[in-house]
Formats: sequence, structure tokens, C-alpha cells
Amino acid sequence: MNYRISWILILFGFTVTVSFGQIPSGYYDPASGLTGSALKAALHNIIDCHTTLSYSAVENALKVTDEDTLNTANVICFYTGWSYPKNIFGPDPDDWNREHVWSKSHGDFGTTPPEGTDLHHLRATDVSVNGKKGNRDFDEGTIHYIDGAGLTYCYYTDPYIWEPRSSVKGDVARMLFYMAVRYEGDNGELDLELVDYINSAPNSEPYYGNLDTLLVWHENDPVDDWERDRNDVIYHSYQDNRNPFIDHPEYVDLIWNGGGGEPVNLIISEVADPGDDYQGRFVEIYNAGISAVDFSTSPVYLCRQANGSSWASVQLTGTIDADGKFTVANNTAFNAVYGITANQYNGLISGNGNDGYFLYYGGDNTSGTLLDAYGVIDEDGTGTPWEYSDSHAVRKRSVTSPNTTWTASEWVILAADVDDMTPAFHKEDIGWQGIFSTAWNTKGNNWNSTNGYIPDASCNVTIPNTVNDPIISSHSACNNLTILSGATLAIQSSSSLIIVEE
Repeated sequence: MNYRISWILILFGFTVTVSFGQIPSGYYDPASGLTGSALKAALHNIIDCHTTLSYSAVENALKVTDEDTLNTANVICFYTGWSYPKNIFGPDPDDWNREHVWSKSHGDFGTTPPEGTDLHHLRATDVSVNGKKGNRDFDEGTIHYIDGAGLTYCYYTDPYIWEPRSSVKGDVARMLFYMAVRYEGDNGELDLELVDYINSAPNSEPYYGNLDTLLVWHENDPVDDWERDRNDVIYHSYQDNRNPFIDHPEYVDLIWNGGGGEPVNLIISEVADPGDDYQGRFVEIYNAGISAVDFSTSPVYLCRQANGSSWASVQLTGTIDADGKFTVANNTAFNAVYGITANQYNGLISGNGNDGYFLYYGGDNTSGTLLDAYGVIDEDGTGTPWEYSDSHAVRKRSVTSPNTTWTASEWVILAADVDDMTPAFHKEDIGWQGIFSTAWNTKGNNWNSTNGYIPDASCNVTIPNTVNDPIISSHSACNNLTILSGATLAIQSSSSLIIVEE
């Protein structure tokens, strides 16, 4: 059933009817034709500085915005769809209360305006269901939550995941998209951001996940009349701002999903300067998103800054699949060095250990938007924590979002020759075979991996019981290590194994 409200105003003998249910003329004109970060910024400016409510006023507002259209004495509880009388608002398990869909602890904003009282993410909710959801991130759960009042069709996985019923998954996504655009850190407000992982706010960080899942929910549960009408009521009666992703669902793809917008999930995953052959230099890029990125419509530049001063830029060509790797090599000698073909070749990929690499969207370092960084802009890498001379730097497997600030905890840097490098190999799962020797650090048939690569810091490794148990004879790394029954692993003196995620 559609839910429409009309006001009839009598002014000096004229009757004027103002109908809810349509986007105000010209409201989104400043966003026309934009994509990526430019679109996100334009939408922020449109919906910023809304009229705020007190937290006590939110209770009465929810009685209007979340009213049961079949029984106007009731409200609809968001996560369950249950209809509760408006007058049983309170703390008891069978009451309803105010739920912050973007949990208060993800930014620690409490019930303070504007973040804590923004109706675009506050919903009427059964008290006990609200308590179970807590401050969990949104993702696919495994356990059906059965409340004292009955089946909820919500799922959870302890301790970090909440999955709402299917008919409101898109609603959740669009509310969180709104929050990430409305709050950008200006005017003393928080900068709320969506991330591609769960347990996103262990120390009250202003983050919420899982973005990849929210994008899927947005597609699978499209905007309905309930959302449109609620958006209208909030705009006309309370806040004087709208949720753009209800009015224009296509904006989601243009901002977050590589659909002509900024491919925010591309990261630099490996930077290589082999100690024994400069022709083996390369940069590997990983697509941590859920969609392929076509560089002809989503322009991305790999830029190198030499010694903290001069710049050189390479515009990427072709495509990179979701969960795909894209290797940019110094020259075609790469093929003979590694036995594979790079995705792109350019002599500017010649970083010798103290040069930074940076991904930009929409232009080069002079005109584009910085997406991800290896190194520090305007800093010579010599003697810094990010220097990779005669080494390779590998992004940890747990990193699934770009970072414009180089962060040491995201990387493992080890001395390396050509045989230690792992182009087009990020986040692989490999096993020890021990076919011809015990040498962990020798490339070849000892490993059941692409081209016999030895593990890097992003790899999960399994060691079964074989004739030749592995022996580590240099400094090595892997993400996770599983040693099966009967197998052993030896590490020689003056050698080491970094296990990133035990």
C-alpha cells in the first residue's frame, strides 16, 4: 500500500496543495553528470546541515515515519516487521525503542545531534532484537535469531555479524550509504566511512562494514514505496534533507562499485625490486571489490615519484576482474624472468627501492584523486620504513581497502631476488609438495603453486606429511600456516618465518 500525505494550505483565498512523493525540482542538479568522489562530495553538500532533532523528539518522529499504514496506532519494527502499539515505547523486552542502524559506537557519537538523532538511520525496533543486533557489522550470518516473541528471520554470527530479514537488506544498505555521504568530517562532525571488513570499530572508529555485502543487498532488494514515503516525510516534516540513494539508486554504483565511478577497492598489493635483476621490477595491483573494473571507463593511473621529487605516470589499460591481479612490469624481459606475461609494460616502472608508487583515479598525480599509496609523497624512501631496495613489499592478506597513507602494519618487506617474487599471486592458498628437496626457499615443484612460487606474506600455507619436510633457510613469510599430522617444519639459525595471521 502506498503511503502518501498531502497538505492543503488556505492562503489569501487560494488553495495550494503540496503533495509528498516526488523529488523536489532541481534538488540534485549539482550532482548531475558526476561520478566517484566528485559525486560523493556534491551529494554531501546537498544533504549537509540538515535541521536537527533532539533525541527525545526522535521518539515522536518515529511514530510518524515508521507508522504501520494498516494500523495507524502502531509502528512497524524494522528488523522483524512486527507491528507494535505506539504507546509501548520503553526498555522492556517486548517494547519498541530507537535503533541506530549505524551503531552509536561506530564513531562514539552517542545520542548527540546530528549523527545521533538523524532520522535517516534511526528506526523503530523491538527492544530485545535491537539488543541482539547491538553494534555488529552487517554481513551474511549463520544462526537464525529466534526472539522470545517469535521467528525474526534475522541471522547472526558471533561476535561481529548481523544479517537482517531479506526485505529490508537494501534499506539497511541505503541508510549506511547515506551516513557515509552525509558525514564527511566538516563542521565539527565525524567522517563516517564504509569498509570492506567486519569488526570495523574495535576502538570506536567511525567505520562500518561490510561494504561488499551492502552493495549486493542494495542490488537484490531495490527501493520500495515504503522507503520513498519515509524519505518524503523526513524531508518535508523534520530534517529538510533526503537520502539520495533512495531517490537515485544508481548513485551507489557510480560512487562505490566501479560503475563509471571511483574504483575504491583497487590496492597496490606488491612492489618488487629484485636484488639480482632490475628487469624483474614490477608493481602488482589487486581488485578487492565485487565487480570487474574496466580502465577504459574507470580511468586509473599508476604514478611513480622518484626520490621524493619527479613524477611519472602510467595510465592503466584493459580490465581487472573482481579478486583479480594486474601486473605492470618494467619491460617485456619480465616474461623470460618470471615465465608469465604481465598485463602491461612501461619503462617508468623502474622504482629502485626509494621511489614511491601511487594509484590515482580520474587523472594522474596532478589532476586525479589519490586512491592508494606505497610510500610517502615528497619523501625519498632511502632509510625509511618503506624502502624496498633489493626486496619486495607484499600487502597483507587482511588489507581489503585502499589507504592513501602508507601504513607499515599493512606490509611485509623482505630481501628478495627474482625467485622470491610473486607477481599475479596475491592471496593464494598453496601447499608444500617436497618433490625434489627440503628447500622451502627454492622456487619450483616443491610447491603446488603458480610457477612453483614460494609463499609470500599474503599466502595461506598447508604442510602435509611428505618425504621431504620443508626447511627454511632465509627470512620468509606467509599469512597462515597449517602443519598437518606427521609433518614438521624446520627453521635454520639466522633464518625466520613471519606468520602474519596465526
